[in-house]
Amino acid sequence: MEKKGKSISRRSFLGRSAAGILGTGLGLAASGAAAGHDEATDDAQKPKIKGYRTLGRTGYKVSDIAFGNAGMQDCSLLEYAMDRGINYVDTARQYYDMEKVIGQIFPQKRDKLFVTTKLEPELFTPSTTEEQIQTAIEESLKRLNTDHIDCCLIHSVGDPNLGGPERIQNPAIVKAFTKAKKAGKIRFWGASSHGPKMLEDFQWLLDNTDIDMIMPGMNILTRGLDPVLVKARSLNVAVVAMKTLSAAKKIDYSKYMKEGRTARQGLIKWMLAQPNIDTISLSMRTFDDIDEYLAVSGDPKLSSREENLLTGYASLLDKDYCRPGCDGCLDACPHGVPIHDILRYRLYFNNYGREKYAMGLYSSLPEEKKASRCVDCVGDCVGSCPFGLEIKTKLSLAHNELTV
Repeated sequence: MEKKGKSISRRSFLGRSAAGILGTGLGLAASGAAAGHDEATDDAQKPKIKGYRTLGRTGYKVSDIAFGNAGMQDCSLLEYAMDRGINYVDTARQYYDMEKVIGQIFPQKRDKLFVTTKLEPELFTPSTTEEQIQTAIEESLKRLNTDHIDCCLIHSVGDPNLGGPERIQNPAIVKAFTKAKKAGKIRFWGASSHGPKMLEDFQWLLDNTDIDMIMPGMNILTRGLDPVLVKARSLNVAVVAMKTLSAAKKIDYSKYMKEGRTARQGLIKWMLAQPNIDTISLSMRTFDDIDEYLAVSGDPKLSSREENLLTGYASLLDKDYCRPGCDGCLDACPHGVPIHDILRYRLYFNNYGREKYAMGLYSSLPEEKKASRCVDCVGDCVGSCPFGLEIKTKLSLAHNELTV
C-alpha cells in the first residue's frame, strides 16, 4: 500500500499546546462539533472527521469513525485523533494498559470523549455476583482516572470457551449495571463479541434486557447479522462495528486503488454506508493510519466502480478468511481442536502484526488441542465451513507458523 507521509512526529506533537484539540462537546450536533476546530493551525488541511452520528438511545453525537487501539503505549495517537475530530474511544481491561494510557489525559479532556471500556470476559459466569461486577467497574474507573464510564461492556459474549448462554443470563449482571447507572459510575451498558455464538447472545440480550449498546464483529465478508442489527435499531440500541477491515493488511490490493484511495478506505466507506450502524471502531496504530481512515469520514456513498473493485477485493479473501459470528466448524473436530480459535490466532499472526501475541495464545492450548494432530487426521472438519475454507490445510499451516 502506498502510504501518505506523516503529518507530524510523535515528539513534535507531544510538544504542542493542547489548545488546538477539538472541543467536541459530546451532546453537540455534528455541525457544531465540526465548527469548533481552529482552521488556522498549520495542519488545518489534514483529514478530519466530517460525519457525526447519534449513538442510539444514548443521544450522544459521536464521530462516524471511532478510535480503537489495543496496543497504544502513550496518549499521543489518541490526542492526534482528537485533534482530527474523533470523540469516541474504545478500550478494554485486557488491552494491556490502554485504560491507564487513556487516563493520562483526564480529567482535563474528559468531556471531549465518549469512553467505552469492556470488563474482562472471565468475570461473567452464571455465579458472578453484583459485588464482583461493581468492583470491576471501580477498578476501571481508577485505571481510567475518571469518575464515570460512558458505556461499560460485557466483553466477548458468544464465546463458547467462556461458557454457554447461561453466563449472560445471570440476573446479577443487569442488577449490577442498573445500580452503577443510578450511582453515576456508568451511563450505559452493553456487550461486545466476534465469537461464533455472538448472534444468539446479542439476540437474547436485546429480547430480555435493557441493554444500551452492542458491538459486533462485522465487515464486508460477514453474513447473517441483519436480524440482530434491525432489532437493535428498532429498540434504539446503539451499534458499534468492529473487525471492519477484515484482513486488509495482508492482501495485495494495489489493483483496487483509484485516485490515491486505498482498499482500506473503500472498506471503511462500505461499512459507513451500511444501515443500522452508528459508528465503526478501527485500530489506529500510527499517525498515517489516522489520516488514511479519516479521509473518508462522512463519505459513505460508493461509486459503481468502487463497489465492483471491492467485490473483487473480497473475492481474494473469500476462501481464506474465518468470519466473525460463524459457528459452522464449531463442533466439527471429534478431538475438540478449537478450529475457530486457531484460525483467529493465525489471522493475528499473519495480518494484524501481532506475532508474539498469536504465538502466546496458541502455546497456551493443551497439546491435545493443538493442530499438530491435524497432519495425520482423516479430516472430519473438511466441508464443515459454509464459506468453503480448507480447514485441515489451514490448521496445519497455523501449527507451523505459531509454534516456536
